[in-house]
Amino acid sequence: MAGPKRKWKQLTPEEIISGGSVIIDYETLLKEHDIEQVAEHILEASYGESDYMKKDTIDRFLDFAFFKAMTGYWDSPSDAFPCRRMSDRELESRIVEIINVHLYPEIVLKLLKFFTRNLHDPDSNLFIANMIQSREIIKAVYDTFVLFRKDVFEPDRNRRCLNVKRIQQFSPRSDDRLSSPLDAAARFKYVLEFILLKINVSAVYTPEDLRLAPVL
Repeated sequence: MAGPKRKWKQLTPEEIISGGSVIIDYETLLKEHDIEQVAEHILEASYGESDYMKKDTIDRFLDFAFFKAMTGYWDSPSDAFPCRRMSDRELESRIVEIINVHLYPEIVLKLLKFFTRNLHDPDSNLFIANMIQSREIIKAVYDTFVLFRKDVFEPDRNRRCLNVKRIQQFSPRSDDRLSSPLDAAARFKYVLEFILLKINVSAVYTPEDLRLAPVL
């Protein structure tokens, strides 16, 4: 005779995030729990990370969002901006909210690092850029573009790549070819041009502000 069925206990957001696993079930977190509570635990867990060279819970959350978009469907505003979106629109809306509202401002540096480190497939930065709606985050992306553009004309060879390396969290002794301010500025320009197609950001920047060449 079969015994009584064991009642399944739903894990709390804290138990899912702090369970000691490198892999966090963000999908369950976002679908089955309060978003504000999830964001709070993601932030608290990230504060506990002592090694800044390793990915924390916010970095891994962005990796999850990127993967879900990458495995979704094509939704491009033009041929010049190939973009993918998540097939699960409910999950996408929750991720958009948590990025733009609940993880701000801590997520800003993580987004800048994500865009700056993506050397080999920069077009895919649009998958994450498509989720950005906050004017404050957009301004941070634009300000970083301006910083990188200025560094292109830095005469000191040893200083030229330092700001890019800081955002990438690379060692100052890493190969300068991985941290070219011109390449980084071009990647950010592409993201900002894409955002222009979606959102009215005239109060932050205009197409003319995205010139890579200095205005004479």
